[in-house]
Amino acid sequence: MRQLIKKIFSAPTKKNGEKKQRGTPISKNLNKNYSYLKNLFQDCDDINFRRFKIANTNTTALIVYVDGLTNEDTLSNNVIRMLTTMAKKEVTENIDSSTIESRLISISKVTTVKEFDLAVEGLLAGEGLLIIDGISNAFSLETRQWEGRKVTEPTNEQIIRGPREGFTETLRFNTALIRRRIKNNDLKMKSIKVGRESKTDIVVAYLSNTAKDEVVKEVLKRVSQIDIDGVLESNYIEELIEERTISPFPQILNTERPDRAVGHLLEGKVAILVDGSPFVLIVPVTLAQFFHSPEDYYQRYGYVLVIRILRFFAFFASTSLPSLYVILTTYRYEMMPIRIVFSIAEGRRELPFTPFMEALLLELAVEFLREATIRIPSPIGQTIGIVGALIIGEAAIQANLVGPILVIFTAITMLGSFAIPNYSMSSNIRILRFPILLSVGILGGFGFVISWFILIIHICNLESFGVPFLQPLFPFKSSEQRDTIFRTPFRWMRRRPIETAGKNVRRQKGVESDNEKKR
Repeated sequence: MRQLIKKIFSAPTKKNGEKKQRGTPISKNLNKNYSYLKNLFQDCDDINFRRFKIANTNTTALIVYVDGLTNEDTLSNNVIRMLTTMAKKEVTENIDSSTIESRLISISKVTTVKEFDLAVEGLLAGEGLLIIDGISNAFSLETRQWEGRKVTEPTNEQIIRGPREGFTETLRFNTALIRRRIKNNDLKMKSIKVGRESKTDIVVAYLSNTAKDEVVKEVLKRVSQIDIDGVLESNYIEELIEERTISPFPQILNTERPDRAVGHLLEGKVAILVDGSPFVLIVPVTLAQFFHSPEDYYQRYGYVLVIRILRFFAFFASTSLPSLYVILTTYRYEMMPIRIVFSIAEGRRELPFTPFMEALLLELAVEFLREATIRIPSPIGQTIGIVGALIIGEAAIQANLVGPILVIFTAITMLGSFAIPNYSMSSNIRILRFPILLSVGILGGFGFVISWFILIIHICNLESFGVPFLQPLFPFKSSEQRDTIFRTPFRWMRRRPIETAGKNVRRQKGVESDNEKKR
């Protein structure tokens, strides 16, 4: 027992920064390495192998790369050509790792790997792999290049005034779009691989001099703890790290616009970028920020005040107008003017359905039409939209299936859901009108009050990475009301939100107006 304890405590410990052996080590024998890789990539015709002799020697080298993910011109000109024809005799007499990296390869980034696991991981990410006979390590070459979508204007967040750039599916393009706007070494970007099979690259970006350390650590912790086979889109990450996934309200903001992501980073928030997705996740966020548009900061603040109020009204309209129609026509018709009551009664005289069934059927028909228009090709979708509107609107009224006033209410409800800038929020909000409508059909006006009471309680209990979802409205903070329901002039927005920018709250120094200077 003493000898066993002595062996345990006398075992050499790993120094900081030393990588742990993760798999089969690379051999000095090139033929063994070649056989291992051939067996590993059996039936993988997109994996290319190229063997050649190094100039002035009998040493054999092997290049392995993935067709379509690797820049073959870079490999040919900067690696193979350098090793076969450009290498001088005095350099190739004693080939070792340092000579290969410093004098024989003209690649911007070369990484030495000693295990096949690390080598294969880089190979499948688009890097070239160089193995030389007699050297017990391989060289991972930065030669990634693949076809990608160019930077274009986002389709879901179009604006009239402002930048026309949008994120793409290529991760490094997206990080470059952010880095171009924040030229500061305090902008940190930490890379994490998520997915046992996909090994998707994820970048967590934040401003170290502004963001709270607690929020950054919590984001990194939740992302690094994800254990899933693959990540195909940023929504995988969103659902796996948010507090309440079953809530109809998203607690993480997604955006396709670099300017919007940078604006949130400057407020001390954290951005999560996922390779293969043009949608960047922003945390933490509040409910009011889902009703903000990037264009709010590019227009005059008086216009923005009116537009933001309309958006909050659109939130209520998209959830409650059909229910209010049922309440007014079935239970509380005395609350309407007498002429409107007579008009509704005349329109409903020959209708076969109750107001509740009428509203429910029309709302279901609208959702069918919306889903069909999205899923079919664009040219046909426009035709289906026009024909569907005519059928639901004109034909349904003439056939005495629905009343004309309900059609108007339904149209306003649909427009209200479209007026909300964030698609994730608008699509989830429009579903809420169905449980509210059902509660009204069962309990009447009392069901409407109960539904909204439960909804408000639920919103009050939501948090986004420790920040209350209704902040700064509830709990109310008067000092932070300058960019919530309305936006004040930039000269008055001198501080960042306290909940997110714990270190550097001051955004700009006091700016005095001309009148104040004269005084």
